[in-house]
Amino acid sequence: MSKTKQNILEKALELFNENGLGETSLRQIATALNMSQGNLTYHFKHKQEIVHTLYYQLVENLNQEMAKTIQPQSLLLAMFQSSGTMMHQLYAYRFFMRDFYLIMKESPEIKQHYQQLQTQRNNEFMQFFTMLQIMGMIRDPLFEGEYERFYQRMNILGDNWINAQELLNSEMENPVRYYQELLFEVIYPYLTEKGREEYELVLRMG
Repeated sequence: MSKTKQNILEKALELFNENGLGETSLRQIATALNMSQGNLTYHFKHKQEIVHTLYYQLVENLNQEMAKTIQPQSLLLAMFQSSGTMMHQLYAYRFFMRDFYLIMKESPEIKQHYQQLQTQRNNEFMQFFTMLQIMGMIRDPLFEGEYERFYQRMNILGDNWINAQELLNSEMENPVRYYQELLFEVIYPYLTEKGREEYELVLRMG
C-alpha cells in the first residue's frame, strides 16, 4: 500500500472516531490532509471504499490476536490478555461499534463477511471451551447448547461495550481495562475450583 493511501486511512480513521461516520465527508478528510478531493478520490473513489479497507484491517488485527489465544500454557491467561488486546483494537476503530448497524445496512459485503466471521468465532470459542473442560477448568454444560449461548452473551457484550462506555461512563480513565475485566468476569460461574484458582492468579498477573 502506498504511503498516501496509508495516510488517508489513518486520517479517515481519526475523523470517523472523532466525529462519526455520517458526519465525515471525503472533502473533510482531504482538507485535513491538505490535499485536493480529486487527489483523494484517485486513491479511494468513495467513502465506502475507505470504510471497507479499515474494516478488513481491523479484522486482520483481530484474527492475529485470536490466533495467539491457543498458544500460551494458561488458557485463562491467554483469554484475558488476548481479550484486552482485541478490545484495544476495537477501541482504536471504535466508529465501527458506534455506527455498527448503519454500516451493516449500507454494506451487504461487510454484513455477509461479519456473519461468516461470527460463525468462525463461534467454532473457535467452542474449541476453546472444550479445551478448558478437558483441563478441568470449567464445568460440564448443564443443558444442551449452554456454552454456545454463553458465547453469544460474550459476543453481545463485546460488540456493545464501547457504546455503553461512551453513554454511561464517558469520563472513565481506562475504559478498555474496565470492560476487559467485566467481560472476563462472565466466565466465573462456569469455573471449577481449579479454574477459580487459575482465575485469581490471572487477575494478579494481569
